[in-house]
Order: sequence, then C-alpha cells, then structure tokens
Amino acid sequence: MRTGAFVIRQNPTWRRRAVLIAGTLGMLIALYLMYEWGRFEGGYSKFAEIQQRRELNAKLESLQNENERLRAAVAAAELDRKVENRAYADVEKNLADLQAQVLKHREQLTFYRGIVSPEDGIGGLRIQRFQVLPGAADHHYRLRLVLVQSMRQESVVSGSVIVQLEGVLENRPVQLPLTEAAKTARADGQLPFQFRYFQNLEQDIVLPDGFEPRAVTVEVRSPRMDPVRESYPWQVQTEA
Repeated sequence: MRTGAFVIRQNPTWRRRAVLIAGTLGMLIALYLMYEWGRFEGGYSKFAEIQQRRELNAKLESLQNENERLRAAVAAAELDRKVENRAYADVEKNLADLQAQVLKHREQLTFYRGIVSPEDGIGGLRIQRFQVLPGAADHHYRLRLVLVQSMRQESVVSGSVIVQLEGVLENRPVQLPLTEAAKTARADGQLPFQFRYFQNLEQDIVLPDGFEPRAVTVEVRSPRMDPVRESYPWQVQTEA
C-alpha cells in the first residue's frame, strides 16, 4: 500500500506466530539442556538413574515373590500344626479311652477273680461292691450292691439284704431304715436275692429334707450262712 512517499508492507500473521512459537521452544530446549548439563556436571546421570530404577524394580519384585513364598510356607506350617494338634488330640482321646477300657477290664478281672478264688480263701457269701449313685433330682439317689459267692459253691444261695442309713437330722444322730427312704420297697424294707455266683441289687431312695447322710450299713442274711455286715461311708460316685 502506498501513501505518498512511504510504502507499508504487512507480513502474514501465521508467519509471526510460527516464529514466536519456534523461539519459545528453542528457549525451553536450551533451558532444559542447560539443566541437564548442570546435573551431569554435578554427577547425575540419567542412564544411571534408569539403570538403578530397573534394579530397584527387580529387587522389589524379588522381595514380593519371596514374601509370597514365605506367606505360603507360614500357611502350610500353620496347617501342619493344626493337623498335628488334631492328631495329638485324637491320640490322647484314644489313649484315654484305652486306659479307661484297661481299667474297666482290670476291675472286671478283679471281680471275677474274687468269685473264682477269693483272696482270703473263704468261699462264702460276701459283698463285692457297694455304690451310691446320683439320682435324677435333688435328694434322689440309687444304691447299688453286688453280692458274690465263690464258684466253689455250686448251690444257689438266697436270702435278703437289710440297708440302714446313718446320718444327722436336726443336729441329732438318726438311723433311717430303708422303709423310710426307698421309693418302692417291701413292707419289711428288705431286698431279696437268689443267685449262684453273683447278683446286682439296686434300690432308689429319696432322703428326707434336712437329713445329712454319713454312712450306710448293709447286712446280708441267708438261712444257710452266717450274716455279713459291712458299713460304708456316704460317698456319691459318678456312674461309669
């Protein structure tokens, strides 16, 4: 465009913008290169950093794998421990059951040995065992008595058993016959028996309120033998 003696020329807008952008980029690149050069002069190496990061990542992965392996080993050890504890518990239970069976067999052996060959050599009628067992309610009990005679005696023995409870009632010693304590008993309060080798006798009783038992006296009578009388302390046992 001409105006008198002056000539005004306008450059395209896009060209100026391109030059401005290029200059800015060049300045930024120069600044970055100067920054990297300064770090290089200070002993920093980009390649060393990359290599160190790779090594750290590899070590981290190795530690993670080792951690997973250790967790699996701990889980396996815990499982083995639980299995061993359960096995030990089973063994202890089986051992306790076996010991209980051995004890039971010993008692049975002693019982039958007493029938076959009494320790005192006397083959007459005797009380082999007496027990007081708990009942289904308070003050309810069961008396269990085992009578035996030696196998040397081939004849059948018969008779009756008289049971008497001894204790304290209202601070006074009291003798309580079976007729006053037995739930069901004969009028005379005697327990009949008849056997050749042994017999179990059981009698349920209910103690009066306030009565404190101390002992039980058992007397076995038979027409053909001398009476047998024994006294046992009151001791409630657990039925096996």
